[in-house]
Formats: sequence, structure tokens, C-alpha cells
Amino acid sequence: MDLAGNSHRVPLGKSPLKRLAHQLLTAACLSVLFAPEALAGDIPSQPGAVKASSSVIPAPNFAVIKADQQGYDQQLGRFVATGNVEARFNGWRLLADRVEMAEASRSVYASGQIRLTKGDQYLQASRLRYSELEGSGELDDVYGVIEQDTLARDINSQGVTSKEISSKEVNFKEVNSPDPNAKTNGQPSDFSQPAFACPPLSADPANRTLVRVLPPGRSSLPTMPAPAGCPGSELSTPALSLSRALESVAFGPPQAGGPQQGQSTQNPSISTTKALEIGQLPEVDSKVSDVAFQQSWSIRLKLDLAAVIDTTDSLNSKGQDYRPPKDKKGTISRIRFQGAQIQIRGNRWTAEQLAFTNDPFTPAASWILAHKVVAVMDGRGATRINSRSTQILLDGKISLPAITNTTIGAEEARLAFDTDKKDRDGFFLGYNLELIKLGQRGSLRLQPQLNLQRAIEGRTSSYALPGQNLASPGSEQTAKLGDTFGLLAALNLPIGWLSLNAEASLSTFNPDNFKAGTRSTTSLTAPLSLPGHSSANASLFGSYRERIYNGSLGLQTVVYSYGANLAGNALLNQYKNPETSRKSPFFAPVNLNWAVQSGSYQAELFETDTLDTLWRSYANLAASTTLQLWQGSALDASEDPKRGLRYAPVPVVPGLGINFGASGYAATYSDGANQNTLTLWGGPSFTLGQFDRPVFDYTRFSASIAGTFLNGASPFGFDRTVDLRTLSFQAAQQIYGPIVLEAGATFNIDDGSEFYGDASYSYVELKLQRRSYEVGVYYSPYDGIGGIRVKLNDFNFTGSGTPFVPRPRSR
Repeated sequence: MDLAGNSHRVPLGKSPLKRLAHQLLTAACLSVLFAPEALAGDIPSQPGAVKASSSVIPAPNFAVIKADQQGYDQQLGRFVATGNVEARFNGWRLLADRVEMAEASRSVYASGQIRLTKGDQYLQASRLRYSELEGSGELDDVYGVIEQDTLARDINSQGVTSKEISSKEVNFKEVNSPDPNAKTNGQPSDFSQPAFACPPLSADPANRTLVRVLPPGRSSLPTMPAPAGCPGSELSTPALSLSRALESVAFGPPQAGGPQQGQSTQNPSISTTKALEIGQLPEVDSKVSDVAFQQSWSIRLKLDLAAVIDTTDSLNSKGQDYRPPKDKKGTISRIRFQGAQIQIRGNRWTAEQLAFTNDPFTPAASWILAHKVVAVMDGRGATRINSRSTQILLDGKISLPAITNTTIGAEEARLAFDTDKKDRDGFFLGYNLELIKLGQRGSLRLQPQLNLQRAIEGRTSSYALPGQNLASPGSEQTAKLGDTFGLLAALNLPIGWLSLNAEASLSTFNPDNFKAGTRSTTSLTAPLSLPGHSSANASLFGSYRERIYNGSLGLQTVVYSYGANLAGNALLNQYKNPETSRKSPFFAPVNLNWAVQSGSYQAELFETDTLDTLWRSYANLAASTTLQLWQGSALDASEDPKRGLRYAPVPVVPGLGINFGASGYAATYSDGANQNTLTLWGGPSFTLGQFDRPVFDYTRFSASIAGTFLNGASPFGFDRTVDLRTLSFQAAQQIYGPIVLEAGATFNIDDGSEFYGDASYSYVELKLQRRSYEVGVYYSPYDGIGGIRVKLNDFNFTGSGTPFVPRPRSR
């Protein structure tokens, strides 16, 4: 074997070893499975010594940029590079202690401190083997970070090209220096060397620390073996196979993965298990900074659905009352994952266990552990990921059953169950079918349903009888076979710069009840780019039996509607530098919302059961802001990035302000009627504490009084203004640690109204709130809806983080 000098670039000849990088990421990065690419990993085609060279490296070829020793064994037809190996291919950067590439078997083998980076994507492993000839491979001790927001950009980019590499003199000694302040001669951060991270946590697998909810009981905190060279690895170091033992004779022993020089390998001062026993998580260096909350993904399990399709709010609320926010359609874009071993077989990869977390810190406050994971890529590039069982772990104390079929960031259970008293007479079961792809970006989701409670009781009271209008409450009748089945459908179809969205709820397949058992909404939307606007759109809309919430009048049904709508949102008086602290008092930016709509509506006339069809046009303008009288400072997180993020996704800033706003609404109807309103509202809001200490360190309260000046009246009930004077409040109080009690209500205080003293909305929620998740049990006495709400928070951050699954504790 010929040895080459240190720190040289070695271009490799062409061979058929294709898609190497794609297969590596297929095995380790779930989201990359959705973006296939053909990357090359080429080996010298002619036997002979690999000579040092500084020539330009062809972009698609696998190239070893540097290594302490590198050469080519002519007998075995294998190229070997050892010692601080750096290789590049199509913008990907591979760092390892040892890389071997065999020409005959078209395989690559890497070991030691393997790190694979490109853009915001990061992967580390202690061993990697892939054979293109066999179409199989493995990765051991895998840990990584996926950033889905920039994944497509990173996959398609070429990164630092070989031409740029060849034109720059890189001081590798300085690059490899453990000193974070070491000079890099002005080179870009792409040449920085990420440190291999050992698992900083340990736990005793025999200690039953987890409270298991379903089935009830206690279980041990899951652990994963530590990579070779890391603390605890002596407990799980596998014996070498015969082939690997022979390889070690020919090429030297495999390099052990482990921490970089200067990286601490000491166990934390307090172990995971002991910390859980005293109710706190150990302090470790999470190796992340600049943590910033981005968005949330949430889901509700309702115990008594008012409607399967979300209820639309009437314009009469004007935004001054307090109701829980609707479930957001956000995703979890940045995910850290960890697995002991991942195996590749063609278009399928498997793992005994994989763990995922949305928490940037270690220990992770929330993570998901999936067992018997199987992912299969079909011919269209779509990947289905299944697991035999999954569990959600919260704070290392509670274990909840979770989903078994998932796409990270768009979680959805196959089996659905819920109750719907309005349309389905109670409890029903549903099954989410495989997503149907329409074109490149369109999709159709279907959920067949079984109305179980209706089938057992043999009767239904959800549908109007023949002769009654379709907005009337249902009357009792005998349930037929078709009444026991239902269907939910959701369509999303981008059409150029337009977007077609539709939802349909069919609660029966009985032809006699089909008209009264169907609800649907449809919109064709086009985004608008308007000066000064954060968002604006134009749309054509249509609906059938849409429910609209209208304060004291409750839920109202519009039999059908169609028309056109323009809407926009603008933020005025914005700060040039939002990060700059402002001296109180000051005005917050003004939030401006406007809408113009015209359409045909068929609905019940006010306080009658008579249907009428009228053309309705309206314009609405609402503005709101806050006069901040006093504002404290956020906790200093310069030394500890977790500071202020123990119980909340963003640091809580105490303050006192006055919220106020105004909204105007003008509507005309084809029968000559009109309804014009001007609403003024305002009230105090304050936040005390910083939500960092365990007891009563967070109090939030808001209240407002609203008065409406009314001219005219709507002939319909769904948009009739009846709450002319209202009092609203919302309060939240930390009880202990992450436990928060929240409540809100809106009352009619107009002594001249028939609804005087009535609550037009009320709710109470007990929440378990941490930075990465929120679990709440809520109930609304007003409409009798209760349920469980789960929310996961998404964060942007700088750095690779550290493994979050603890290693078995060394005895």
C-alpha cells in the first residue's frame, strides 16, 4: 500500500458507485427520503498508487480532500484513507477517522468519528458500511439534526465546490484545533470541524422511573448504547465479525468513535436517574445557541364535537373577546434523532429503535421513541414510515402511547375516534387512508367512519325530517344501515399560483338523510402582494350547511353560500429593530385587518324557522394595538441558553399595558336591509413574574369592555348583532412548576338585551406547559365541549446539539 502525504487533495477516478450520499441519508435522515438525488462516490478505476495532487476535483465525484495517510492496495483493489479524513461529494462534507472504498464490491466503509454535514443538515455515526452491489448497508450509533425548512435548498445545492477548494489554502491544523477561538485565516464557516458528541446522560435500565399511562404501570427509561470511545461504551461494545477481524489485520483496527480532543468525557455531576428521583433534570452542555421559537403543531381530541369541520366565527366578535386559539396547521421543521443502528436493504431501511425530539436542549423535555421502524420508498419518491409501537416521553417521567404511522412534522394517527353529538349521535370511529397524491403538490385525504353509538342505539336525532328546512335541529328517527357510515374528505390542490381547498363531512350514506347529513366548504384562493401588508388574498368561496358561531345566539347554520372575498392584514408602526429594548411607555405596532365580501346566502331569518335567500355584501375594518405602560426585562440567557425557557417556548417578559381597538362593519342585503356597526373596546393587561421559578412565578391577566353602536339589523340570524355591550377576561396562573390554570369568558352586560348576564363564551383549561410541549385538559361550559389538547413547539437554533437518549449507566 502506498502512503500519501498529509493534508493533500486526492481526486478519484470514475466508477459505477452512484447514489452513495443519498443512501447514507436515506438510512439516517428521515426527511431526506423525500428528496432523492444521485450523488457519486467514485473509486479509482485503475489499480495503482493514489498520488498527491492539487488539481480541480470534478463536482459529482467523491474526493478525499485530506487524510493523515492514504493509499491504494492493488491486491485487494481498495483505497484506504486513515487519520482525520475529510471527503467531499456534491457539497456534502464527510469527516471520519477511516474511509475504505472497494472497487470490486463497489462498497464504502467508514469508521470512527463520522460526521456528515451540508447546510443545516447534520449526521454523526461511529460506523458506516454501504455496498452498491448488494444494495445494503448499516450505520451504527446514529445521531443527527434535520432542518426541513432548508432541506430542499441543502439537497439541491453544491455547497463549497471543488473549484473553490482547490483555489484556497486551508490551514487544517487550525481547522482541527479544539480552541473555538482559533483563527481560520478568513475561511468560511463551512471549513469548521464539528465535534463528535458523546451521550452526556446516563440511566439505570433496571430502575422503573417512568409512569406509564396506557397500560397503567411503571417502566424503565429507555437507553441506547454509547459509541465506542465514549463513556459507557465498555458495556455494549460488540464483538468483531470474522470479516471485520480479517479487515483489521489487513488495514489496521477500526477507529473508535469518541469525543474530540479537549472535549470532556466526564459524567455529569448528577445522573439522569438520580435527577429524576429528586424532580429535576441534570445540567449538561447542550451545544446549541440562538434558540428561537418558530411555530407550533397542535391537535385536539374532542369529547363532544360541535362540528367536524371547524366552526366559523361571526364578524360580530371583532376579536375583542377571549376564546382558545384554533388548532394551528404548523409543522415541526427542526428535529433531532438518534438510533443505535439503522440497516439499509434496497429501498427499505429498518431500525429496532429510533428516537426523535423537537427540543433543542439535552435533556429533552419531550421525545418520541419508535420500535421496529420500517420505512419504504415507492417509485414516486414517497416514503411510508411505520413502527410497531411508539411512545411519547415527557420529562423522563411520563410515558404516553403515540402514533405508529407517521411523517415527522405532519403526525397523524391511522385510527381516529371521537364524539359528535350534533351530526353523529355520539361516539364514532374513523380510519385515515393513505394520502392520495394529486400531481406534484396536490393531495386528497379520506377518512371512512363508523358511527358506533348510533349503530348500537339504533336511532338518530341528527337530521331534519322531510318537510323541515335544512337549518332546523334534527328530529328522532330510526337509524338505517346507511346511517351507520360516514366519511371525511380534505382536498388541497395547488393550481399554478392558485390554491383549491375543500373539506366535506358526510355523516350518513342513507339517501333519505344525505342532504341533511352533509357539510362542506370550498375556496379557490390567490395570494396578493400589497404594499405594507404581511398577507393578503383574493378568493372565490362556496359552502353547504356551514356552521357559524354568533355570540349569544350560539351556532347558526347557513344552508348554502357562494361569492367572492378580498382580505388582508397589515402591521403599522413597526419597529426598525425589533430586538432593541424600548423605554416605556410606548405604542406597540398597530394590527390592521380588513375584508370585503359579496355573495349569495340561504339561511334562517332571525328568530324564525323560515329560510330565505338574499345577496349579502359587507366591508369590515378592524385595528388594534397596545399602549405599553411598563415593560420589564427578559432573563439574561448569555451564559445559559435555557434561561427563561424552562416552562415556555419564549422568555416571559413582565409588563403592564392597555389593549384597545376599534372595528367598523357595514353590510347591505338584497331586500333593502342593512346593518352597520362601530365597536370600540379596551382594557388592561399585565404579566407578573418570568415563569422561571417553580411556584407562582407567572401570572397573566387581560380584560376588556366593548361597546357597539348599531344602525339597522340583519334579516339573518347567523350575522345578527345582539351583544351590544360585553365584558371579557382571560387569566392564566402558574400553580406549581409547569402546571398552569387558564380560564376565559365573555358576558353580555347590556341591561336592555334579552341575553343580559348570559355568557356568550367561557372555557377553563388545566395545562402542563414546558418549552417543547404543552398538554391541556379543557372544558367549555357554554357549549359543553371538552377534550385534551396537545401542542409541540418548533425551534430554530445554532449548533448540532448532543445525543438526548441516555446511555446505560456504568456499574
